[in-house]
Amino acid sequence: MDPLALTSAKHRLIDQLHNSCEEHKNSYTNRIIRCKVEIENVAAMQWLACQSIQVKTYWANRNQEFKMAGVGIAHEISGQDVPDLNQLFDELQSLLNPNHPNLRYYGGFQFNKESHVGKGWESFGAYRFIIPQFELHRSVKGTFLVSNHYFQPGVENQLETLIADLDELQFDVTLSDWEERAVLHRKDIPNRTDWDQSILTALDDMEAGKYEKVVLARKAVLTFNDPVDPAAYLLRLRRMSEETFNFYFQTDESHAFLGATPERLFKRKGRTIHTEAIAGTRPRGKTTRDDERFARALLNSDKELREHGIVVDVIDNVLKKHCKQLSVDEDVEIIRLSHVQHLGKHFSGELEDDTSDADLIKDLHPTPAMGGYPTDIALKAIEELEPFNRGWYAAPIGFVGYDHTEFVVAIRSALVEKEQVCLYSGAGIVLGSDPAEEWQEIEDKISKFLKALDL
Repeated sequence: MDPLALTSAKHRLIDQLHNSCEEHKNSYTNRIIRCKVEIENVAAMQWLACQSIQVKTYWANRNQEFKMAGVGIAHEISGQDVPDLNQLFDELQSLLNPNHPNLRYYGGFQFNKESHVGKGWESFGAYRFIIPQFELHRSVKGTFLVSNHYFQPGVENQLETLIADLDELQFDVTLSDWEERAVLHRKDIPNRTDWDQSILTALDDMEAGKYEKVVLARKAVLTFNDPVDPAAYLLRLRRMSEETFNFYFQTDESHAFLGATPERLFKRKGRTIHTEAIAGTRPRGKTTRDDERFARALLNSDKELREHGIVVDVIDNVLKKHCKQLSVDEDVEIIRLSHVQHLGKHFSGELEDDTSDADLIKDLHPTPAMGGYPTDIALKAIEELEPFNRGWYAAPIGFVGYDHTEFVVAIRSALVEKEQVCLYSGAGIVLGSDPAEEWQEIEDKISKFLKALDL
């Protein structure tokens, strides 16, 4: 970015901040002061990777029409214990402002609503939402540098501190070359033998009528000879998967959770809700003919259609409870991603006046695509059969705005801790599932993540 243009943009932003602080200096109410200036085009993910501030956040829509790269914390709402969702969403709304529709808390929850925070997930907590201190927005409207300041009346030197932090931002976006690393060790949890046994146990339980479906996950723990740059890793992933939602939550110097998920939990704008049911998996073919053959196999698989049908029925029942009007796709479609394809159906509706975001989280998470069915029994089975804590994997993550909330499901994800990368993915188990096929399905799902690591 041209140095003179950057200096001008910073001065304009400082002037806005100064005027806003002066306007509210006699107020008795804490608030978020949000200012923005348009700047020259800067690639958001590359900009984020160059920043020295440890706390980083990234969000990109599925169609990549909006990208937000954030650094620092203007305000945080978080905890290590399972929250009261009604209270939490009331608290999230308390500082949001209809005059700033893009002022948002970004964050998420752990998967299990009742378990303790697992090892490696301590900095993420049971829930964590932040308004970034600085944001870089890219959309069809342009590129903007945004400052969010938690203004507290009577506190001295607030603006001076913010200006000093602004000067720390880097705009000379020069990424170092990606360096190949050697994998010292890969450990699959569970291993192949334990995986097979877990699935056979689940199938026995289903034969006995205990539940219809359970989603079992694996994690592949990769240890490298040098630390992995998580922001550069997501940049490589994003270039391979522009048809997915991209997310990035770096809580400190040593921990980052990132991913490229195809699955939206729900999007609410005003009283309109959109969601979808995605389940069933086949790989992409190397040729068009092979691709169509895999798609036909998916559409004609009794096992895959039953798995998807369970997800559709549960989402349909939840939305009928919360919607005045509801529209559902008549036919199942094939959703093609870069390396796998799924069965999908879309839902849209108008919410009842008294339905809140908290209600939607309570009733939609976890869908049978992430937990199983019936939900409570399937979750108990997961606790018994999975030998690790899921943390934020497969949990709701996203943003909360004044009148616009969107959560996705944190699948196709990785937890990066310096030299260690944990890749997470799961498979839906129903009667007819084969342990070897489910193992390979997960390998297909994480293949893109391995490729981005040059593996």
